[in-house]
Amino acid sequence: MNNSDTWKVLLVDDNPDNLGVLKDTLTPAGYDLFFASSGEKAIEIALQTQPDLILLDVIMPKPDGYETCKILKANEKTKDIPVIFITAKKDTEDIIQGFAVGGVDYVPKPFFEDEVCAR
Repeated sequence: MNNSDTWKVLLVDDNPDNLGVLKDTLTPAGYDLFFASSGEKAIEIALQTQPDLILLDVIMPKPDGYETCKILKANEKTKDIPVIFITAKKDTEDIIQGFAVGGVDYVPKPFFEDEVCAR
């Protein structure tokens, strides 16, 4: 966690509606939220803000969430930031791939707000 009392969370999804739901879910908890609608923007924001957690969609235009996670984990500045995938991809092989590229957890869509906050 960062030095302040507020956790910084980067939300990454190419669907603005999904970002809105995540924002509505996490804002009451007092998190300092950052938003990205692409993997490229997520990497840029992560390097600048050093979030405490990244909630990352998998299904996005290039780079997809898996590739974005690989890039983040390969960078010395972002390698230790936990990544939780939030995605509609629910097959076992998709979940395994998420862990293989460095994700720490996997939340299927549609998600339950309480579950996202708990994780």
